[in-house]
Amino acid sequence: MFSHKNQFFYIMLVLCAGYTVSQFLRTSIGVLSPNMMNDFNINPNDMGLLGGVFFLSFAIFQIPAGILIDRFGPRKVMSSVIIFAVLGSIIFALSNSFYSLLIGRIFMGLGCSICLMGSLVLITRWRDTNQFSKLAGIILAVGGIGGLLATTPLSYFSELYGWRLSFWLAAVVTFFVMLLYYFVLEDRDKGIFINKKNKLISPKNLFFVLKERNFKFMIPMSLMSYSSLVVILGLWGAPYLKDIHGLDSIERGKILMLMAISWNIGSFVFGRLRSIFGSYKRVVIFGSIGVIFLLFVLSFISNINSTYLYILFCILGFFGAFSVALISHYQVLFDKEYMGRALSTANFFNFGGVFFVQWLTGKIIFIMGGNSSGAPIEAYRSAFLFVAILLLVSLCIYLFTNEKKNNF
Repeated sequence: MFSHKNQFFYIMLVLCAGYTVSQFLRTSIGVLSPNMMNDFNINPNDMGLLGGVFFLSFAIFQIPAGILIDRFGPRKVMSSVIIFAVLGSIIFALSNSFYSLLIGRIFMGLGCSICLMGSLVLITRWRDTNQFSKLAGIILAVGGIGGLLATTPLSYFSELYGWRLSFWLAAVVTFFVMLLYYFVLEDRDKGIFINKKNKLISPKNLFFVLKERNFKFMIPMSLMSYSSLVVILGLWGAPYLKDIHGLDSIERGKILMLMAISWNIGSFVFGRLRSIFGSYKRVVIFGSIGVIFLLFVLSFISNINSTYLYILFCILGFFGAFSVALISHYQVLFDKEYMGRALSTANFFNFGGVFFVQWLTGKIIFIMGGNSSGAPIEAYRSAFLFVAILLLVSLCIYLFTNEKKNNF
């Protein structure tokens, strides 16, 4: 369809479009959560489940998706799986109960599970390893526009037309992305060799990933790196700003939008910091320390000027992008023929961690006195400290890693 010279450019555009859809759907209930809790009488415990179940279905499909990609190629698998996101958006738009909302989120997570991981595998099949971090950062940053659309724009649109129409439009856009996946993507550059003898569909092949020494020490950081950002941006940030600082839906949306913009900028920056720090490990350490410190600050502040809230959330969004470097750390450990399984297994822990963190923080807020009308500051303080401490423990374990590739 396109000349070989420009083909990868168009592939990158399509991959960015797909990740934009994924980002919008995964974070869309962030600014809507206070209204949904009120409209559907959802308590914090169930809200944590509703926010996290997207990531649970997302995570569960990562490993089989990686095996399928290694066997059939990214194009066929990506264009097939994303149809579930279309169905999930429709179910969500038609929902009239908590359980139908839950089913919609499950389908969305399953459909979006392929967008990032398939994109990362395609990068490894089209470009050299030393370009991976930069290109992954571009997809994460440009795709982060979806996260932006799920903040102030979604808040405004929902106020004017209702949140249901938002998800009908999301279904249409997602269907269009499915068509682009099928007609534009190509599985690999003609100059890239893939060792086909290792592409058999077998769970035994996963042992090549799981037995890697560094992979084991990276699992806790995978569970917490992205979780520590999304638990604020994608779920509890808006309720916290409403309950503790008394901000309205538009003001909450503005703060979360700037946080998402900062995350986009951070994705570009953290994708390039290896040249300064000398290794992906040092970049991850730098970013995670920043997030831990900011979560502690967020836990203990109470009445402050809204200007400082903007600053705090923006800096947290920027440092929360350090997970880009963690993904890059994974890809230097494995050869191309194992890349689908390696990155999908890593993503299993990345997004599985989001589910458990959102679910557990919902339980903490509920136990500490939260309900469908709101929660006290002690509830949010306990939840945010819980996340900060888990990330600190994960960092201590991550310190035992290196970037040496093993020959299997």
